Amino acid sequence: MNILVISDMHIGKGDSFDTFGWEENEFISVLERIRRYFKIEKIILNGDIYELIKYKKSEVYNSYPKIISYFKKDFIYYIKGNHDIINDEGAFVYKIKNTKGQIIHIEHGHNADFLNGTKLGRQISSLSLKLLKFFTKNETLLKLYYKIVEFDDNINHIPRKYDSIKYLHFALKLLRKSDLVILGHTHKIEVHKTYYLNSKKKYLNSGSCSLGRFQAVVIDTETLKYETIKLNKKSKIKNFFEELEGNIILQ
Repeated sequence: MNILVISDMHIGKGDSFDTFGWEENEFISVLERIRRYFKIEKIILNGDIYELIKYKKSEVYNSYPKIISYFKKDFIYYIKGNHDIINDEGAFVYKIKNTKGQIIHIEHGHNADFLNGTKLGRQISSLSLKLLKFFTKNETLLKLYYKIVEFDDNINHIPRKYDSIKYLHFALKLLRKSDLVILGHTHKIEVHKTYYLNSKKKYLNSGSCSLGRFQAVVIDTETLKYETIKLNKKSKIKNFFEELEGNIILQ
């Protein structure tokens, strides 16, 4: 089975604070072309699909109805990330075991962070979110919060860098019981191969589909062969698929 893993779309409500950067039909078209080309049987949405820290769920759903409807198809599986953790849909981990007994472990990756991966950190994060929701009920404070968000997460720049070593260590812990680990969260495509615990192991990061980019990994679950996909905001989709059809082979 071939699966497509994408993450970190951060879909908002289409205003100046929304860092998704895609028009609905265009994004769905890209997904469908990749799905047909690679014969994808399942799409895994690996966390931070919705930006539920900045926006209400209803605002997001009303702003992107076509994408929301598409994501309800039966070949799509949704995993929660730290920006959509309050959603009542989805799970935190998705695992696949192939006929060889090899295990693919997929999760968003935010549990590697102090605020998301420790009991104290989660308590602090939860309290902060509750305080944020309380204070932003005030219109003036809500506008101030949006200005802070805009300054901190400028839509013209890639979100803040993450320490790759931290996530490599986190992936290694997961690889003790898995053969392939796929994370998101860092907004950076990564591929690492290692010989670990007497077996060949792989850690992949699916990058980000925010800011008008399309980054993803394609996995053959039976052979564990993979391919990374990177479509930059300024790339022409037509040229991208011409290159895709000419060059991409699962490794």
